[in-house]
Amino acid sequence: MARHTLAVALLASLCAAAPARALLDSDLAAAQLGGGCHPTGIAPGLLDMLTLVNPEWAPASNGTVVDSPPVYVHGRVLDMHGDLSGDFPATHVRADFNADVEVDPADLPTIATGNDEGHAHIEWEAGAFPAWAWPGPGDRLVVLGRLIFDCGHPGATPGQCSGHPAQACVLDADCRPPVCAACGSDETCLGVHFAYGSEIHPVHASAAIRSGRGGIASSSKMPVPIPVTKADVYVSRDGGGAGDRCIVTHRANPTDLLGVECFPLSQPLAQINAQDFVFDLPLPPAPPRGKLVFRKVGHPAPGGRAARVKVKRHLKEAPPHLEVRVLMTRKVKGGLPTGFAGTILAGWKKDPTPLTHVRTTITAAVVENALQPATPVAPKTCSSASTPCESAADCPTGEMCFGYGPVKAWQLQASVNGEWAELTGLGSVSTGDVVPQSIVFDQYLTAGDAVHLVANGVARECVDTLYGKSLATDLVAFGFNEGLACLNSTAHGVGTVDVSYPGPDFGAGPTGAMDHETQSVGGEGGHCSLSTGLLCLVNEDCPSGETCTTTGGAVSLRYRIERLP
Repeated sequence: MARHTLAVALLASLCAAAPARALLDSDLAAAQLGGGCHPTGIAPGLLDMLTLVNPEWAPASNGTVVDSPPVYVHGRVLDMHGDLSGDFPATHVRADFNADVEVDPADLPTIATGNDEGHAHIEWEAGAFPAWAWPGPGDRLVVLGRLIFDCGHPGATPGQCSGHPAQACVLDADCRPPVCAACGSDETCLGVHFAYGSEIHPVHASAAIRSGRGGIASSSKMPVPIPVTKADVYVSRDGGGAGDRCIVTHRANPTDLLGVECFPLSQPLAQINAQDFVFDLPLPPAPPRGKLVFRKVGHPAPGGRAARVKVKRHLKEAPPHLEVRVLMTRKVKGGLPTGFAGTILAGWKKDPTPLTHVRTTITAAVVENALQPATPVAPKTCSSASTPCESAADCPTGEMCFGYGPVKAWQLQASVNGEWAELTGLGSVSTGDVVPQSIVFDQYLTAGDAVHLVANGVARECVDTLYGKSLATDLVAFGFNEGLACLNSTAHGVGTVDVSYPGPDFGAGPTGAMDHETQSVGGEGGHCSLSTGLLCLVNEDCPSGETCTTTGGAVSLRYRIERLP
């Protein structure tokens, strides 16, 4: 422990003495300065959203080309979330997992001047990145992936036109007729600055390193739980839309995107076999006469061919650690690996720290308010007659049945002490439904620990029906007007369950097992202002003259906590 404290202090002093590493200049992302992002002018037009996603992500280096070498980022997770919807559907199969990371000093050059608070931002589509591998707040994270500028969010601070300083501008076109009627045809925009954020997006290799917990690090027949460091490791070429060549290729004209069909995605950019994925796994403090022990637990690998893992001991270094190498460049039976999924636990045999085996089982999600408006965002209607329909057969000859109708799906995810899982059976829910679950979190905790349970999610909306399809496909299914309404809709937050049960009881009660039900706090929905027994999402769900009073709490979580021998 003393060696560890000394090493941390030494590292801190070295970091303080070292000169600051330069950040990426966000201005260099813009096409007019040689980058791959295309900002819009001071007065954006109807279709300028297409400009911002043409492409939506460009390499931070050599941004006008698609391919870029992967980059490592190491750091501590400050905040994260799973699938909460909100991404542009025509470039995603599902919404992204997001994490904000306080990076190690050596990795500061991966952060752009436009990044919030100077933190690294990490994204990987939730469907491509399984929830068990998501890091939680406080975890150490090592990722390897595509370093890009997020072109969809320029964050421009306008400049001024060269001949008319009072005229604000972002592009040279803002300084010329017809945008600026008084300007000359050769004026330029001076002094504009951008706040494009850099991201590792998508990741193709991740190690979520979790400390301060117990586990089974031995493969013996009678294993004893000990304090461990746990690494959940995932490697896959599936980056979702952000990792597909078709999606991120710039088109000569932004409107060309209306006719491009990239789904199903078939052009992954990640060259996962070009290099091994390497990271350090720190060890818990060593007890007297402690002997290192570690265990590897495999999960089904993406693509079916799992990489082998090589572990090298560095026990005489301060602090002691293991070097883990996922051998993506080494052939296995059948060829090169197609991915890796696994967990590594490491600790010291004979560590005397007392641990309690605590099992938390999520047994059900209770839908308190389904958050479904009485009138859908894009109701199914005939293309010209605008009469209700279920298919073209319900419409006059030659007309299409546009729209989608009610959206009844939900997305929920839950974690215990930063380890995540997605809830199931939520494809169609109604108010009052009790949706059974059987999600188990087995953990070994010290008396000073707690069971910290967090759950959140959304009631999906029309926009979520557009994911994994091109704009052209969606326009055929929805028509322009209803398609635009659907695209502009947003999913509805169900609120958050956030509760802790400290040790030594851990919420299991005096008998060692206790059932709980906790309602979420915040989110959308509530009851009508006068007809308080009537649930609502928007004012239009209530009788005439009434409004929807927001109370939140759209979901309750049922779970059981047990202390096991």
